[in-house]
Amino acid sequence: MRIAYLGAHGSIHTRRWVSFFAERGHDVHLLTCGMSGHPTDGYRLHDLGVPWPGKLGYLGRISATRRILRGLRPDLVHAHYATSYGALAVGAGVRPLIVTAHGDDVLDAPRHPAKRPVVRWVLRRADLVTVPADHMRDAVDKVRGGVRAPVLVFQYGVEAERLARLCDGRRTTGRTRPTRPLRIVSARPLMRLYRVDLLLAALSILKRRDIAFECEIIGDGPDRRRLSRICDRAGLTGLVRFLGTLPPAKVEEHFARADLAVSLSSRDGASLAVLEAMALGAIPVLSDIPANRPWAGPMGAVLVGTKAADVADGIIRGAALDRETAAGHNRRIVLARADLATNLGRFEGVMEALRLGNRITEGEG
Repeated sequence: MRIAYLGAHGSIHTRRWVSFFAERGHDVHLLTCGMSGHPTDGYRLHDLGVPWPGKLGYLGRISATRRILRGLRPDLVHAHYATSYGALAVGAGVRPLIVTAHGDDVLDAPRHPAKRPVVRWVLRRADLVTVPADHMRDAVDKVRGGVRAPVLVFQYGVEAERLARLCDGRRTTGRTRPTRPLRIVSARPLMRLYRVDLLLAALSILKRRDIAFECEIIGDGPDRRRLSRICDRAGLTGLVRFLGTLPPAKVEEHFARADLAVSLSSRDGASLAVLEAMALGAIPVLSDIPANRPWAGPMGAVLVGTKAADVADGIIRGAALDRETAAGHNRRIVLARADLATNLGRFEGVMEALRLGNRITEGEG
């Protein structure tokens, strides 16, 4: 098949997706906006230029998108995100069209009066919509209204086997945590949605309880300065390190060394950072939201409430879990339900069916 993707080339997840299908022998093209500064792996890149001004600038790239797609004459078009790249794909008018929503595009964007009509327009025009979690299917139906194209719950996942091997190569054996400070990692964007301030408040409680820990906060965002000030006022300087944005391989190394991976988002899709942490043997401590519940269980993960004391207690409970049992349990979950190669292989069949005009059954992919 000739497949035209629209998505952020700067995202490692986009690059893994398009590289997979290129390696399978498909003629893959990626249209992206100003993110061409990454190596390609068997696919052709078409840079549409940096959108300006801001998000509205994507609408100014519709004519260029239409021209490229009509020249390519792809068997199908697949846009990632129901906002920016979804709008480009719908505006270009080339079908069949798959739109994959990732989280905030259907959970948050529709809350904004200016964005809601765009998201509704995109979701109504798609021939197939995919989401990574059940609760997002409900959000899609709520935004678009009426019976439209099918919605497929499809978690494309992470490189589970490779991450498991990396975990084996970096972790020490033993059922209990070695005598050293507890290693905690957060790898979510520094935005209020992800409640990193709640983690800092919980760490302050651990400090008062004389529980030894060290915490690495990976990522960046508009909340960076505020979180740094909170850290300083709480006396956590030296215990918490803000590492900024790191290459994916470095993030994996930090997860592989961690005891716990904390994600406290108030709303989410299915977090790939959480799945990577699970595959790498870190025990997840997660906010109790619909996106996280399918991945949590008493043997390998901890769900926590919305107060700092809840999170602090959750961290203590997670640290007390049997390390080998928890790591093995989480690895089996990820391998069974969130392995990238397995899941994209299945999705290849869905794409072929759509290309042939066959009916796609709504449900899980």
